[in-house]
Amino acid sequence: MKKIALVSAAVLMIGSNIAIAQNKPQAVVAVETAPGVLKVAEGVQLQGKFTLVEQKTRQVVIVGPNGNEFKTTLGNEVKNFNQIKVGDIVTLTHVEILVADIKKPSKVDIRERVETEKAVTAKLGDKPAAAIERQVAIVADVTAVDEKKGTLTVRGATRTLDIKVKDPKVLKGIKVGTQIETVVTEIIAIEVSAPKK
Repeated sequence: MKKIALVSAAVLMIGSNIAIAQNKPQAVVAVETAPGVLKVAEGVQLQGKFTLVEQKTRQVVIVGPNGNEFKTTLGNEVKNFNQIKVGDIVTLTHVEILVADIKKPSKVDIRERVETEKAVTAKLGDKPAAAIERQVAIVADVTAVDEKKGTLTVRGATRTLDIKVKDPKVLKGIKVGTQIETVVTEIIAIEVSAPKK
């Protein structure tokens, strides 16, 4: 699930106002549950149009569908900046995927957290594009289950969390002492493209 795009602008766009989209934001949520298993994928895609691009200062203005403006200066980490033109479209894609699996109690006391990160950028001469994928894999022990409240308490390698579970089916068969293996993947991608003729 790799996507190409422009990383510094992605962080700026998410940190500001999501309403900068040129087209209305497109959102997707998918949930799959079974006893002891939870899979959730959430994604949103936003678009804006460049109305100002200053090559010397690297300042840009992106305008959304309601005329709202987003002004920023793009740093040197945005490769191929000279390829951005007024009228180009910038597309931001943000996806989060969570997969959790309940395991039988382990005789060995295993709790861990592993983080990885990958990044890709556009080729020299292409429109600016980059993507970053962050993944966190966690193994945690279940220390409490409250089916009435729909809560689960888990202790991981660095902290203990209370988790609210919306679907009661997920809690079936979960007992104190069982382990949860969870992988959370986040993808942020920005891509600049010429407007369609």
